[in-house]
Amino acid sequence: MGHLCEACETAKAVTVESCDDPSEPYHLCAECHRRLHARALRPKEWYNLAKRHGWYQFLLHDDFYDEDGIADQPEEAVECPNDFPAPSLADVTGNARALLDFSITRWRLQEDNLAAWLTLPPDDVAVALSERFATTTNVGIRATVLEICALTLRERAEELVRYAWGEYPDKANLASLAQASAACLPFREGFDRVLSAVCSLEGARKRDAAFCLSYFHSTEVLDWMEQNIFEPITESWGYLAAASKIDWARIESWFTSGRPLSLVAIDALLAIANPQTPFLRAYKPRLTHPPKPEQFKKVVTDYAMKDRVPRVQQRIEVLLGFTTSFTPNGNA
Repeated sequence: MGHLCEACETAKAVTVESCDDPSEPYHLCAECHRRLHARALRPKEWYNLAKRHGWYQFLLHDDFYDEDGIADQPEEAVECPNDFPAPSLADVTGNARALLDFSITRWRLQEDNLAAWLTLPPDDVAVALSERFATTTNVGIRATVLEICALTLRERAEELVRYAWGEYPDKANLASLAQASAACLPFREGFDRVLSAVCSLEGARKRDAAFCLSYFHSTEVLDWMEQNIFEPITESWGYLAAASKIDWARIESWFTSGRPLSLVAIDALLAIANPQTPFLRAYKPRLTHPPKPEQFKKVVTDYAMKDRVPRVQQRIEVLLGFTTSFTPNGNA
């Protein structure tokens, strides 16, 4: 075959294993092929496959290995695992290509990982990210590349992000494109690209994808919601509103208009008071131009008198417990 084993990187590959991804199969020696199926890869072998194919592949994912490649459910004894450790962050800091390999093997990009990226010259980062994006069609790896673009390169990655849009939808996912577009492209270009992609979808797919607009933190999202919201009204609509700089005047108007926007107003307020997603917890949404406590209580309780269904009553009871979170002092 001419390939070295992608796991051990020392023996000759004798098997092409396509069980996880036929488009990007593993090239393995006989011993690593056996260990792969026994969920008994050594940490460095797991790492070498994860950096090429992504940790989320079935035989590599977090049911079978931890983030450092330690086998959790091996079907045979792992051979000398301590002699084959996976690289640590300290091992790869200072080298953009090695740091990218490491980042691809992580379940998520943590603060220490991001800090390591920020120590590198931007030109080195741009070269490493562009090379990797161009040399793989793996959507998950491309998503990691775009996330790092968003967090480190910003406008320096404009051309890479535009190139990535040319690969959508087959070879790039909308969530990572949205994050990168919000950070790297001029607002009008990025927002319009993402909004067009969301609007091209139907039904549940559109509702699920709408969260991508959260990356822009724009009141234009609220305008779009008023014209395009549709049933069922799930909490995701409220999360999107909370991320989009909603103000008290809009909340009041949504309560006045009634369903469905009144339900979104309730969920948006709850998401501001007590964020339930990692994205919102990191963003720390605020209610713009918050009301005085007595005004907040009056508007919320007046609506509760009109809409007596259990969902509304229960959520408004919770909201009233957060009253000070929305007042000028509590919302500072």
